[in-house]
Amino acid sequence: MKLACSNALSRCGHGIVMLFFVVVVAVAPAAAIAGTENVIAIEMDRAADADIVSAYVTAADGFSVDEIMIDDARREAWLDVVEPSWRTLGDDWQTQTLLRLLSLRKAGKLPAQSTRRGRPEESNVAPIAEIAARSVLDRHPVSSDVMLCDPRLRAELQQAVASIVNDIDPYDVRKSVLRLRKTRKLVPELVLRVAEWDRVIETFTVAELETALAEQNRISESAGVYLFRDASGYLYIGEAVNLHQRLSQHVSESDRLGLRQYLESVAKGSVTVEIHRFGPKSPANSLTIRRAYESELIRSRQPKLNVRP
Repeated sequence: MKLACSNALSRCGHGIVMLFFVVVVAVAPAAAIAGTENVIAIEMDRAADADIVSAYVTAADGFSVDEIMIDDARREAWLDVVEPSWRTLGDDWQTQTLLRLLSLRKAGKLPAQSTRRGRPEESNVAPIAEIAARSVLDRHPVSSDVMLCDPRLRAELQQAVASIVNDIDPYDVRKSVLRLRKTRKLVPELVLRVAEWDRVIETFTVAELETALAEQNRISESAGVYLFRDASGYLYIGEAVNLHQRLSQHVSESDRLGLRQYLESVAKGSVTVEIHRFGPKSPANSLTIRRAYESELIRSRQPKLNVRP
């Protein structure tokens, strides 16, 4: 009996050992594979970063990362070194790679020191660049860095510039945007960060607005905020419970003396009106909230013809 039990226990113990062995053999490779995949992913990230840094050292030619971001030729020269076939990889790849270069710069991982600077932008570009940049950032919840890195948003930025003034060099616009960002003049308005506004933005020249106001249902009778602007910057910002009615008053004979005199002294095609209209469920249908929105825009954009709130 003792021998039988001993043999049985021996066989049982052997079976347990074998089961443990099978489990270890089965589990260990899976863990090893997972660990290997993580190591490979980390090494791939490091390799990608190494390629990005190496390409910067090779292609920067003494210029800063900012110059690669805003100058088309320098950016393309750098991307050609990072990946010769980058044009087939799409806009998202280009955007993320450039943003990664900025991140590596911020982390202090770029060995090359910039010794050269691009030319300064034209002094009259800043107000145009601010208006154009804000019009893009109003439509897209992204940072100004993303706007400068993404080819699609750069194109939209330049289109916004062209709606104000033609024939401005994209480099000058981007350099102005970069300077505005560094001086924190493009920080999003606080009031826009804390509410879902159900907002639609439209832009007209004053001449186009006069025509649109004469057309039935072309300009909304809903509540909203409007911004008069030209190449010199923002002119006047106001709010209205009925946009159609209020804008009709402004373009016929504004009760704001400074704005009326200004509109009478310039070509109607040179002044644009940016209209922010709100849907029926927007919090901006409340007068108190809409005026807070208006006041914040006045504070941040500093229109010349407003009395400061």
